[in-house]
Amino acid sequence: MYFLIDGYNLLFRLSESKNSLQFQRQTIIRSLQKEFKCLHLEGTVVFDGRHQRDEQSGLSYQSPLVIAYSHKGQTADQYILEKLETASTPSDIAVVTDDRFLATTARGLKARTIGLKAFIVLLEKKHAQRRLKREETQDERPVRETQRNMERLLKEFEARLKSVRDY
Repeated sequence: MYFLIDGYNLLFRLSESKNSLQFQRQTIIRSLQKEFKCLHLEGTVVFDGRHQRDEQSGLSYQSPLVIAYSHKGQTADQYILEKLETASTPSDIAVVTDDRFLATTARGLKARTIGLKAFIVLLEKKHAQRRLKREETQDERPVRETQRNMERLLKEFEARLKSVRDY
């Protein structure tokens, strides 16, 4: 599943910060990058407007998350819909937004849609599955004693055996 995220829609739902829009955008980008990298997800977060000079472009990030800015005169919604129209399999794409018009139009183009709360729940579930899988893997590993610990246990066993014999 490839995710197309309505960037400002997500940012304005999650952030109640008094910081600059640029700072909030960079914060949400970093946060999403960590999530996507950790969970092995792929996607694009789309913001209205052109890329800011003092910000990195999406291509300079080391992440499976692409950062895109809509072209002059184009909204992020239009950018996302254009990507869906040109996609060979839009059913493999999930549009993450709470914007009703965008969601309805995306579904009309055969894409999946996920509301922002559902998207956050999905990320939490994937983290839980990952933790569970990691715990299961750790439980399956055979316990191996070190030579030093084996010698310590052998001495303790011999001491207890001797105390039982002497009793």
